[in-house]
Amino acid sequence: MLTSITPRKVALLGSTGSIGSNTLNVLRQHPDLFELVSISCGSSLDAFVKQIEEFNPKTVSVSTESLAVQLEQKLKSRISFSNLPKIYFGIEGHTECISETKPDVVISAMMGTHGLLATLKAAELGVQIIGIANKEILVMAGPFVTKAVDEKKTKLIPVDSEHSAIFQALMGNDLSEVKTIWLTGSGGPFRTRELSSFSKITKAEALKHPNWAMGAKITIDSATMMNKGLEFIEAIRLFDLPSEKVKIIVHPESIVHSMVEYCDGSFMAQLGISDMRIPISLALHYPKRLPLQLGKELNLVEIGALHFENPDFKKFPCLALAIQAEKIGAQGSIVLNAANEMAVDRFLKDSIDFMDIPLLVEEALSDFQSSRVENLGDVMALDEEVKAWATVWKRDLGLGRRNASSRATISL
Repeated sequence: MLTSITPRKVALLGSTGSIGSNTLNVLRQHPDLFELVSISCGSSLDAFVKQIEEFNPKTVSVSTESLAVQLEQKLKSRISFSNLPKIYFGIEGHTECISETKPDVVISAMMGTHGLLATLKAAELGVQIIGIANKEILVMAGPFVTKAVDEKKTKLIPVDSEHSAIFQALMGNDLSEVKTIWLTGSGGPFRTRELSSFSKITKAEALKHPNWAMGAKITIDSATMMNKGLEFIEAIRLFDLPSEKVKIIVHPESIVHSMVEYCDGSFMAQLGISDMRIPISLALHYPKRLPLQLGKELNLVEIGALHFENPDFKKFPCLALAIQAEKIGAQGSIVLNAANEMAVDRFLKDSIDFMDIPLLVEEALSDFQSSRVENLGDVMALDEEVKAWATVWKRDLGLGRRNASSRATISL
């Protein structure tokens, strides 16, 4: 006798980005296992309308009221829509979508405070699984998120490839037996480029990642290796490990997504092609795995060799700044994340140069390192204050290049 399977209800925060698009691809492959009940996005209305039309969620949300009005008009103009979803907007709207639909799984891929508060709401409601794809949430407010998750016994599952690899390598093992977590990074597009030419790096060059297809912000973070610095902090938060047990190693092939070294000298590594649908599917269907149609498979014979090297802190000072920020404390991580977010945004808008990104972040850490963070309100206030400061930052008004050569090299 066949038994029916109740589909898991899924809410997707950030549906039009890279993670969101890949999540929807997984849902399409397994329509019998999942029901998409809620989706949220920032401002990409045309893509959002198509998603709503395809998946028919009960609630949707966008970033502003004006966008919500535009969205309603677009949906009403579609003949195929007989039942409009409830439309919300803003931070409150994103959280209301979670509250109303009571999903089993939330995939959190929305940047900034919008994603943070909606993720916290999911934890407070006792959602079974939160698949966290936005590393900035844990960097900004890791202690608050993990506390909320622990209190409701929600399972927090990392969706980015490196932390998913660690999560998988820890399965069935005791955290007390871990000697070192090894975060791997490709080194981005400038791993082999001469440092003397970094001042000439263009936006187009920085947006060409050698292995991964990602959104603009994370692609620039990969080019500066700030993404690995943020992942360093995230790993400490996620797995509750001291910073000295988390190390970074460059692996240009992006086949070994990360490793766990145990006290007996054993290494557990997760290998796979560069495809975000793999970690996404694990979060969606945990504790079981899903068969996936990926279009290609890992062929180790074809690859032939895997290479590893230490990161170059002279080329990538953002990585050293992230390690420094973690040592400063909670405020250091918040300042790092906010300053970097604004620096990347300004670089993408041609307001600053590529090498200004670490300079801006460095000065922010210097200026705001004494800030006090005692509650979530302090987190939000400091985030806003740093972003306002970074908006008007100019190289010749601060540390500038005068201190660029004075950074300490941090050995991992």
